[in-house]
Amino acid sequence: MSQLAIVEAFADLCDTRRTAGQRHQQALCLALFTLAVTAGNRGFLAIGDWLKAYHVELVALFQPPKDRLPSYSTIRRALLRLDYREYAARLAQFFGIDPLPGETLAVDGKVLRAFCCPVHT
Repeated sequence: MSQLAIVEAFADLCDTRRTAGQRHQQALCLALFTLAVTAGNRGFLAIGDWLKAYHVELVALFQPPKDRLPSYSTIRRALLRLDYREYAARLAQFFGIDPLPGETLAVDGKVLRAFCCPVHT
């Protein structure tokens, strides 16, 4: 598999998934999830559609074993037990965001929805 910076950003996160039947590295699942959400996909079905639409390009870029990408349900399972604080820290480090000590951002779902999906009036 290709060693892209976004995959490396998540490479040493603790993987709590069962080892039996694992086909895809957690780092690959997280990298694809991050890129899919960044591309504007909201929800796992949309992520699955995005994976299918860009399958050839993603396989060429990531070079996964046997040229297989994880499905949206595999990505979902990788996220179920993920330590989101650690994921957020790795993501901030990858994007070069350095929060100030004690800095937090508090928003509710309505604010996020308005930000992500503005309604035209």
